[in-house]
Amino acid sequence: MTRQPDPRTLTQMQRYGTSYEVAVTAAGVTTRLAFTERKGKTALLHIAQDHGMEILAIIGENTPVDDVTYTKATGWIFGPARVHFTGRTERDVANEMGLIA
Repeated sequence: MTRQPDPRTLTQMQRYGTSYEVAVTAAGVTTRLAFTERKGKTALLHIAQDHGMEILAIIGENTPVDDVTYTKATGWIFGPARVHFTGRTERDVANEMGLIA
């Protein structure tokens, strides 16, 4: 199983713009891939490329990826996997994890 990245602390986030959570969902399981300040089609694609080996480990290396599609509502769909924005910011994740009091 891949290690999900932890959000930065509030002090580390202070001088930077908002970062958005990106995850991959396959077989009903959602795994956080990264946080990014860019929110768009190309940002998702770059994250999918950077984390390609992790995505393959999640869906299985022998799983055929016949179709690659993108819609704004669902993100990038690579066969059985979907790389998408979760709708949460890095600060939201940090709050849920108890990193920000």
